[in-house]
Amino acid sequence: MAEPARTTPLNPEYQHFVPQFILRNFAHKYTGPQRSKKGKNKKKDDNIFRGELVVNNVNLRVEPIVIEETKVKRILGQYDMYQDTALPVVQQRQIETLLGKLEAHVSTIFRKMTKAFEAGDPSVWVTREERNSIRKFLFILKYRGSTFHRRFYHETSDQYDANDKSRLRKYMEENSLKRPVDVWFHNLKTIINLNMNTENWKQELLEKMYGDDAQWFIMHSEMMYMAICTPSEAGGEFILTDNSYNVFEGPNTFVQNPTTGEFADDGWTSFHEFAPLSPKLMIILRSLLLPIPEEDSNPEIKAWREARRKEAVDDWYGASQQSSLADLPIKKARNTYSEIVNGRVQLLPGEDGAKRKTDKFCFQFFPVGVEHVNKINHILFDNAYKCTNIVFNSRDTFLKTLEWYMTYSGPFGKLVMRDFDDERRKLLENLAALMKSLGSTREAVWTESPGHVMSDFDKMNSLHRSLKRGLADWMLSANKELQTSPKPPRGPKFAYLFLGGSDITFLEDLDHATRMLKRRIKIDVRSQGMPEIIRNQNREQLTDEYLTYPSRMVLLYVKKVRLMVLGHNDEGYLQRVRNSGLPPPEEPEDIIAQALHDKMTTKKLNRLMYKTAMNDIDRAKDPISEQDLWKTPTQSLEGALRLGMIGKYVFGIPGIPEVERLASLQEQIIRRQDLNGIQGLPYHFIPNDQKMELLTRLMVKLMFHEALADSVEADLLPTLEDVLFKISYPTPPMKPPI
Repeated sequence: MAEPARTTPLNPEYQHFVPQFILRNFAHKYTGPQRSKKGKNKKKDDNIFRGELVVNNVNLRVEPIVIEETKVKRILGQYDMYQDTALPVVQQRQIETLLGKLEAHVSTIFRKMTKAFEAGDPSVWVTREERNSIRKFLFILKYRGSTFHRRFYHETSDQYDANDKSRLRKYMEENSLKRPVDVWFHNLKTIINLNMNTENWKQELLEKMYGDDAQWFIMHSEMMYMAICTPSEAGGEFILTDNSYNVFEGPNTFVQNPTTGEFADDGWTSFHEFAPLSPKLMIILRSLLLPIPEEDSNPEIKAWREARRKEAVDDWYGASQQSSLADLPIKKARNTYSEIVNGRVQLLPGEDGAKRKTDKFCFQFFPVGVEHVNKINHILFDNAYKCTNIVFNSRDTFLKTLEWYMTYSGPFGKLVMRDFDDERRKLLENLAALMKSLGSTREAVWTESPGHVMSDFDKMNSLHRSLKRGLADWMLSANKELQTSPKPPRGPKFAYLFLGGSDITFLEDLDHATRMLKRRIKIDVRSQGMPEIIRNQNREQLTDEYLTYPSRMVLLYVKKVRLMVLGHNDEGYLQRVRNSGLPPPEEPEDIIAQALHDKMTTKKLNRLMYKTAMNDIDRAKDPISEQDLWKTPTQSLEGALRLGMIGKYVFGIPGIPEVERLASLQEQIIRRQDLNGIQGLPYHFIPNDQKMELLTRLMVKLMFHEALADSVEADLLPTLEDVLFKISYPTPPMKPPI
């Protein structure tokens, strides 16, 4: 197990990851007898005096778990959590200081909300700047918490074990950061200091902090809208846990690796996220993937939303996947620059849609019934297995909430995966015992199930999702790398850029490539039982059509074909992609795209990329060494089969159109020779046209460097030669025999 980053503060300080101003909303004054710890190990922090603010909480760190009253000052935090020991002592508290300033600012906005609610107002108005501050703070509540502390708090990158390990390590190297915790501290400072009231704040964020988490912050702020809920029943209350602000509602997939037997989170989509403000107020963040009737009356907006949902949900979990809180009665905040007319959003007269500091937003306090309150608390309970405490307000209400959670057996029930969910099972067992100790006579229920072992289909879905995430990461960083690299950078993302792609076209092109692959698969499925000659004609016609598309789409298409074919046939390839989330660097089609994108017609370039990639995939499926490739097969059934493979590899791409002038000149020389008298060529039995093809390749290869030296980057030329003469047009490793 990785060791945490070490801290050696002179005076340990208790630092909250849930701010005290929120905890005070759950608090009451202590009325019991004065409590103090006696003996030589007593600490001032252990004392509780009458009138001191405390919260009711379930202490999950003890066995058996118990209900306690704990001081607001000493719950939902850790000692020296944000202490940066790499800095001089006087600067080590800078993160805590910045968090304190942000809390002081946002607490006034939240206090305005709670005052309006307590006064019985149906809604509260906030300015655009206040709303932006809230959105920033809600992400900070997520990012500063114990979940991210566990993720980042290590001394070396080797100890970091999240699924973005390779990308984080690269970021650390590029920015001279020694510890993962340095990345966390830097990101926290960057977000806290970010001015979200400028037009270019997103670009600024991407340039200044770790890209994965910058994108997450942007998605959190831009792809979800905020609403405020309150229980409609007088006794209804929300609970608060360590990780309340990290919890989401939506589909996720845990799968078992058939090789190792280990389970892992294979993907997730967030429909709703939660931010408890008090027992009576809960901020809900709802994904823009879910319908918004007043916006969806615009066909273009509706089509955009449906396309994004298909991409994020339907393609991975099925079109039937729904949010368990889809019927939560919330809406987007209204504002001062638009109105709803006949169920459709319209700008007010004189408004042009520009964002202004003077804009204001009206947030309603949406009353939600006991069913929805229970569902939200259910989600928080369900994710409390790594928590230290569950904070609540009223004991009577908490028992009812706990009893509902522990005895609920509907479709939204509790699932424990055997041999994986030991922590979750332990929490449920402890909560069941607590429920009994509080006087309940009801029996706790939950379902135990084996983990889901990945099928081939699941593997491919996972691989495609990993590939898409990885390539999206590449594209977002491409412009920065192009600007800072001392020489033209190389790799798949730059191949895509060289072919005319951009971060704007990327996702659309990726979707198009996915549809191309599905259409290609359908051709085979629908033609089953037909003569193979007809099936091949159908495939060739479709391929010919594809090769007229923009080259950047063809590039993405062949990568999807490679992933599909080798994902089924090459476990090593599959495992590499799963581990890294990215395809191998510089596949043959990438080299061709980078070297020849401006030297050939689109149709010729597309055909060369496609044929080369297919040749490379075939050889990866049925590996054959370079030495064996040029041996004459024996006269046997095995030899006949190998001859068929060789013919496909060697002569599957006729001619060398990319160096046509060279090839034409050499062919004229060869035609003057007696091909039957030439010695030394492999496959002495092949017809003269194939002998001429091999001789042409041999002679062109000799002059290849000289012919392209002025038009292809020097460091790219040897790699291009390998691709063309080993994969595109396999050429014998010999000197021309003429």
